[in-house]
Amino acid sequence: MTEQNESQFGKLALALSLGGVVLAVAIGLLARLVGYRADMPAYLVFLAFQVAAIVLGLVARRTPLGKAAAITAAVLAVGSVTLLG
Repeated sequence: MTEQNESQFGKLALALSLGGVVLAVAIGLLARLVGYRADMPAYLVFLAFQVAAIVLGLVARRTPLGKAAAITAAVLAVGSVTLLG
């Protein structure tokens, strides 16, 4: 794999990690505004984005963004599971 591909994967992984948080919060808030409980669907979207970010971060682990994405996603995922359990 080339350096440029790994760099792009690192950027995508970090975007997925942070975007998953924003999207999950947006789903939860919008569902509350219309009177629904979307706690579990929002959490599942969050976890799916974090798992994808971990995988892409590990693929791009040689780049700083890849390492940052993998660590950030892992901390967020493990932290959320710990807080729920």
